[in-house]
Amino acid sequence: MSFRKYHPADLQQCLEIYELNRPGRFPDKMEPSYARVLEDQTSYTLVAERDGRIVATGGIEYWGRKNLSTLSFGLVHPAFQGKGIGAALVLSRLALLNTYAPIHHVFIFAVRKSFGYYWRFGFRPFNPWKDEDGNEHPSGLLVVLQRDVLNCRKLLAAHQISFPPGEDNVPLQEHATKPTSQTASPRRTL
Repeated sequence: MSFRKYHPADLQQCLEIYELNRPGRFPDKMEPSYARVLEDQTSYTLVAERDGRIVATGGIEYWGRKNLSTLSFGLVHPAFQGKGIGAALVLSRLALLNTYAPIHHVFIFAVRKSFGYYWRFGFRPFNPWKDEDGNEHPSGLLVVLQRDVLNCRKLLAAHQISFPPGEDNVPLQEHATKPTSQTASPRRTL
């Protein structure tokens, strides 16, 4: 399996995957936020393809400092769920973290139906976030050591899963404080 960096020509396929995953999971007003993240490229977004079609996508960005980050919009086409692609996507995004920080704090502002998935990677509950309609959703925090980043890279290589080099290409979003339920932007969730 191979991940590559998102290109603007991927927008429509990524939005289709979002729509396939939306029913019963995502807040009603999130799709424009997702489209904006892709269009503005505020996250380093990866995509995986099979037979010329995108089957998975997900982003990562630094939040104020290069040792605080958020995973954003991790989506796998429903026909390809349960095949390890989502796990490879999580590990590939973690592998993009820089190795000069000894400790990273990685946040996920998720939805209830996906939080259990991130729990198995070690994310633990953090302050919930609210969508535009005031509904609460879970968030999680994962502490990642420098050696964990290197181990993610080794594990991916051992399973012949490639991702673009780019630990210095992950964008830094300028924010004064670390993410909380009040400072976190719900547009960087799921």
